[in-house]
Amino acid sequence: MRGFLLFCLAAVGAQALMLPRASNGTAPVTASVQAAVADPAYWFRDIQKRGTAAFNPNPAGYRVWRNVMDYGARGDGVTDDTDAINRAISEQGRCGPWVCDSSTTTPAVIYFPAGTYVISRPLIVYYMTMLHGNPNSLPVLKATPGLTGLAVIDASQYSNVNGEPGWISTNIFMRQIRNLIVDLTAVPPDRDAKGIHWPASQATSLQNVKVIMNQAANSKHTGIFVENGSAGHMADVETIGGYYGIEIGNQQYTMRNIRVSRAVIGIKQIWNWGWLYHGLTISDCGTAISVSNTDPQNGNQQVGSVVIVDSEINNCPTFIETNWSPNSAPTGAGQLILENIALTNVPVAIRGPGGATVLPGGNTRIAAWGQGNRYTPDGPQKYQGTFTPARRPAGLTAGDRYYVKSKPQYEQLPASSFYSVRTEGARGDGRSDDTAAVQNAIYRAALGGKVVFFDHGSYKVTNTIYVPPGTRMVGEAYSVILGSGAAGNFLDWRNPQPIVQIGRPGQSGSIEWSDMIVATQGRTPGAKVIEYNLNSARGSGLWDVHTRIGGAAGTDLQVGQCPIYTIKSECMVAHTNVHITKSASGVYMENNWFWTADHDLDDVANNSTRISIFAGRGMLAEGSNIMLWGNGVEHHTLYQYQFAGARDVFAGFIQTETPYMQPAPDAKSQPYPVDFGTYRDPDYNAACPPGKICNAYGLRILDAQGVHIYGAGLYSFFRNYDVSCSSERAPGGFRDCQNQIFSIEGSTSDVVIYTLSQVGVENMVTIDRVDKARWSDNLSVYSNTIGLFTYRV
Repeated sequence: MRGFLLFCLAAVGAQALMLPRASNGTAPVTASVQAAVADPAYWFRDIQKRGTAAFNPNPAGYRVWRNVMDYGARGDGVTDDTDAINRAISEQGRCGPWVCDSSTTTPAVIYFPAGTYVISRPLIVYYMTMLHGNPNSLPVLKATPGLTGLAVIDASQYSNVNGEPGWISTNIFMRQIRNLIVDLTAVPPDRDAKGIHWPASQATSLQNVKVIMNQAANSKHTGIFVENGSAGHMADVETIGGYYGIEIGNQQYTMRNIRVSRAVIGIKQIWNWGWLYHGLTISDCGTAISVSNTDPQNGNQQVGSVVIVDSEINNCPTFIETNWSPNSAPTGAGQLILENIALTNVPVAIRGPGGATVLPGGNTRIAAWGQGNRYTPDGPQKYQGTFTPARRPAGLTAGDRYYVKSKPQYEQLPASSFYSVRTEGARGDGRSDDTAAVQNAIYRAALGGKVVFFDHGSYKVTNTIYVPPGTRMVGEAYSVILGSGAAGNFLDWRNPQPIVQIGRPGQSGSIEWSDMIVATQGRTPGAKVIEYNLNSARGSGLWDVHTRIGGAAGTDLQVGQCPIYTIKSECMVAHTNVHITKSASGVYMENNWFWTADHDLDDVANNSTRISIFAGRGMLAEGSNIMLWGNGVEHHTLYQYQFAGARDVFAGFIQTETPYMQPAPDAKSQPYPVDFGTYRDPDYNAACPPGKICNAYGLRILDAQGVHIYGAGLYSFFRNYDVSCSSERAPGGFRDCQNQIFSIEGSTSDVVIYTLSQVGVENMVTIDRVDKARWSDNLSVYSNTIGLFTYRV
């Protein structure tokens, strides 16, 4: 199990101002919803299917690509397609709920051609499943009036026998839904119906998804329901109608470009530790966002912290409903940050306890407003009101908003615009050396102006794969580049070499890279997993590109090789996970999980057995104009994030975990040799005095300028695999998994953090080795949270 399981199903009150609805109680329906249409051209459908699951027991016979029509679905708007689609998802021994904890060996892309698919029972999402519709004519999943179960799409079905979910939500990785419409309008409004049930964790996403619900005044529909999980990312999502557009709770999450309209409550926040909303557009709802959920037994706040940025609220009587006051419990919960919010016809901006107006609305713009605990940089200080917003560097903005770019899907390109690495002879079987074939494919695609396509597989490479400026690369169900130390090129920690090198120092240009994993195989202590060197134009970046160091079939670093309570040289597997070098600029990363495995995803015992893998550095960022959306770095022995000499960094919501085995060994004695010169590693001997627990930093900011963090979750759950150090909630108790986790040093200036959330750490902020904030002053919803932190602004 990774992370810390927290079920926090809170009672949801039913209060809101009802708005006028359409007379027939349904939303306007587009032509694509009314009738099935011919499936238009789409390269992902049309390209030759050559993907194989390298480490499946039957790689030659296992099907990665699955068109639902091949399983009997009709998409004609009349035939019930539920069984056919569920067959497409489940066949061939895939990893299903209750019987399989996790698996990387049974991936599947479930493709929906254009049409209307009648659904009477939930579509059950198995492990490592990608539900993809045709973006050129979005297919519709239309619920029948008698829809049974929790939702049209259910990512973790609850058992009818004992009520247990199909998976522990903090262990739900590697899933996608994109390019689909879910239509609930046929379900009677007085029935509780949900479009998508999506408890999720790292490397999961919703993109280009719409849920249409009944708009009757008594509608009980919910568009998207998330009650648990340990991370997540949504972008380009829309809901119309319903009681709740989105009802959501998770540890931390990033949601971008979300449109909600004609709901009673647009977004209901059930619980969280921290949350980032960017680019919200909420219209014609009674309450746009409710963060008022409290424990019915003791009145404690259930929502830790919410950040809302660059958003528009239109024609809603109330923008935000909150129950926070300076005397709320816990002391660090119920925090809120608003920045650059445009209100149109919104009479009340903030409605507080008892319905009191805390902040009037109207037709206005909120530059920056917040409530909760602040350190500027000292504190804690309770506050509620306006403050000076973060200075936004020009290189990170487009107009008055932070720059964003959705993951490219290349929907307008024909299949002939893609060049498969298999064309160059790459095997993708995880054992053959594909170095030359992969490199040749990248070069040949660049010469022809084509997109490199990695059919699903595990492409073993024994030398650096160089990605020149202008390259575009896309995978299928998380294709893997597998860096192997077999040839000796990734073995020398004194001379680290990248597995994937994006540009060379001094080069300019852009790249696009999506839907892939870079992993390691065997002992690779001299590997930099990804190195980014390009001085890039805006829009160059990585979407849904992840790293996985050990912990999966084919890595040769699983339970048998790297058991816990051991330090083995063969389990030293990365010098640095991601290095954004000094020459890099204009880097855009969205929904990335840079992970050193804490457990075995393909454990034959089916219980996610923990392992001890050693990787030195997480993300080292030394460049400028860097944007990190929904980014996580976990389990590296020296640090997770280090911004050293970096300039103008946007990060939101970033998340880290300290290695579970620390402090045995701690950061002082971890096996990677430190380098105070080239890599500017932390000096834990100086920073952490005797008697203190010196584990890896979650975030270190050194001689950096203009670091703006819109949400950070820095967690330390274990002390040598013992969770008790993070489990004490009572004030006056202990959070002593480690002494420090966030350090600001040197000539750093202009640091702004909206939501600093931590677990298991005694001191939340350390500046030039002086501790500035105690966890007990900021205890929140399990985590401890500072809502607003600024330093030398």
